[in-house]
Amino acid sequence: MALSIRRRRFIRSSALAGTALLAGCGGNGGDGGDGGDGDGDSGGDGESGGDGGTTETDDGMETTDSGPPTAALSVPSLEFTFFARMQNAFDQAQSDGLVASDSSFYDAGNNQSQQVSDVETAISNEVDFLMISAITAEGVINAISQANEAGIPVIAIDRNVAEGDTVTYVASDNVQLGRRSTELCLQFMQSAGDQDTYNVVQLEGTPGASVTNDRGEGFSNAVDNNDSLSRLASQTGEFSTQNALNVMEDFITQYGDEIDGVFCQNDLMALGAHRALQNADMSVPVTGIDGTEAWVELFADNGSYGTLAQLPEEMVTTAIEQATAHMAGEDVEDTITIEGLEVTQDNASDYLGQYFG
Repeated sequence: MALSIRRRRFIRSSALAGTALLAGCGGNGGDGGDGGDGDGDSGGDGESGGDGGTTETDDGMETTDSGPPTAALSVPSLEFTFFARMQNAFDQAQSDGLVASDSSFYDAGNNQSQQVSDVETAISNEVDFLMISAITAEGVINAISQANEAGIPVIAIDRNVAEGDTVTYVASDNVQLGRRSTELCLQFMQSAGDQDTYNVVQLEGTPGASVTNDRGEGFSNAVDNNDSLSRLASQTGEFSTQNALNVMEDFITQYGDEIDGVFCQNDLMALGAHRALQNADMSVPVTGIDGTEAWVELFADNGSYGTLAQLPEEMVTTAIEQATAHMAGEDVEDTITIEGLEVTQDNASDYLGQYFG
C-alpha cells in the first residue's frame, strides 16, 4: 500500500506543480490556490523525509515506507445524529491507525458552499483520499472534479454525487429503505384496523439530495405495489425536526382524520411528526429511516412506531477499507450496499444497547 500511495502522491504533486506554473505564466488568478498546494507539498508534509527512507524504482518512481493514509471525511451536518456517528467512527479509525492521525473531518453545517470549501481545503492539504456525503448530488460536482484532477480518490458515502469519478459508493440501498419503511408503516396501519385503503403522508428530505430521490422512489414503489396504500400528500421537511413539525401541523389542519399513517424519510422528521400528532391528540403509525437514538427511545411506549436503521459506523469502516484497497491497486466494486436493520418495539431495547449503550 505504501508504494501505491507514494506513487499517487508523486504524480499528484507533479500535476499540481505544473498547474501552478501554467497558472503563473498565464496570469489566471483563479488558480492561485493551486500555487498554495504546491508550496504545501514541498514545504513539509513529510514527503521527502518524514515518511521514512526513499528509494527509486526501475520505472523512476520515488517510493518510501509510510504510515496509514491521510483521509478527509465531509458530511452535511452534525445536526443529524447519523453523521455524528460517522464522526465517532472516523475518530475511532484514527485511534486504531486505519487512517493517519492528521486526517480531517468536516461538518458543512448543511451549507453547500461550506461543503465545497471544505473539500477544496482537503484537496489543498493533499489528503490521500476523500470521503464525502454530499448535501446535494449536484452541489459538489466542481469540487469532485478538482479532486479528480488532483489524483485524489473519492469515495461517496451515504449520499451519492451526480457527476465525477468516484472509486465506489458505500451506502444503504435507499430505494429499498424507503420501500421497507413505507411497508412497515402499512403493517402498523393494518394492525390498527381493517379497512380497504390506508392513507399515508410522506415527509421528504432535502430537495435534490440523492438520498431524498432514492427514498422517495422507494415510497412510490411501495404505494404502487400495494392496492391498499394511498398517497395522501408529500412535502419536504428538509430532514429537520422543526420543519417536519411545521409541515405535519399543516397536514393535520388540511387532512385531519384522513391521515392513517406517516412515512418520514429520516428519523429527525419522524420526531417532528410525532410532536405534531401529540399536540393534536392524534395517534397514527409513524415510520422513519436511520435508527437514531432519540426516535427509537420512543418505541417503548409506541408499538406503531418504527424505523429502518442504517449503520454509519460500518459505512465509514467499509469506505476506508475500499479506499485502502484501491490505493493498493486492488479492484473495488462500484457500489457497496450496507443492509438496513428494521427496528420496532420488539427489538428496540437490544438495538439501543448495542449501538448506544
